[in-house]
Amino acid sequence: MARDFTGKTCLVTGAAGEIGQAAARLLRAGGARLCLTDRLADPIAALALDLDPSGAEVVAIACNQSDAGDVDRLFAALAQRLGGLDGAFINAGIGRYGALLEVTAADWQRHVDVNLTGSFLVAQGAARLIAGQGRSGALVFNASTAAAHAAELFGAYGASKAGLRMLSRTLAGELGHHGIRSNLIMPGVITTRMTSGLLADPGISGDIVAETPLGRLGRPEDVAELAAFLLSDRSSFITGAEILIDGGQTLHGYPRWFSRAPADAANQWSLHAKRG
Repeated sequence: MARDFTGKTCLVTGAAGEIGQAAARLLRAGGARLCLTDRLADPIAALALDLDPSGAEVVAIACNQSDAGDVDRLFAALAQRLGGLDGAFINAGIGRYGALLEVTAADWQRHVDVNLTGSFLVAQGAARLIAGQGRSGALVFNASTAAAHAAELFGAYGASKAGLRMLSRTLAGELGHHGIRSNLIMPGVITTRMTSGLLADPGISGDIVAETPLGRLGRPEDVAELAAFLLSDRSSFITGAEILIDGGQTLHGYPRWFSRAPADAANQWSLHAKRG
């Protein structure tokens, strides 16, 4: 991996969560300079210090990605502190359980603002910075299997993640002549704080493992490995791709266990990247 990222600078959004942290550690182990961002300032500051005590090659910049002005500030600070950008893992997102007939307009808008609009703003800022340097680069979006399969009780999340599929494909077409690739990954059930409520129910967690052909749950490191590959030069002829990483959970359609939410789901926001 050191051969892939030495001399390169990558952005990781949602770096306070398990998937973001795993990606940051993997990229750093490969020699990358990093910009870590999240709405939560303290966890990313601690991670940056752990990855680079000198503070010269790993920086933490708190940002609300649904705020266009805050995203502009993020990229201005990134350019000033690290000098440029080669790739972005656009990972941050939120999700809340709830039947669509019961989802409030505010909750719907929050999904769209963070998952879709926020990801667009980050992708646009990253692509502009990469293109402005006159060199190639890569964008990797973290979506979900719910972007392609109806997930009952997770409809607002799924709809916002489905929008990322078209965003990534369109960017792949528009940015190719700049040498910028855009790809999207669709994780299944990964063991993070986001899924902790779902997996705390032994009946649901048992069904998930039983219906997963590979016989286990996904790990944050599984997703991080795929993201790192798509950010690296080893995937230099891959763009516009949508890659499932779910252990085969969706081979036979979307499992029915997703229609059963945790008991406290009505009041629980799942933070897929900000807190896992």
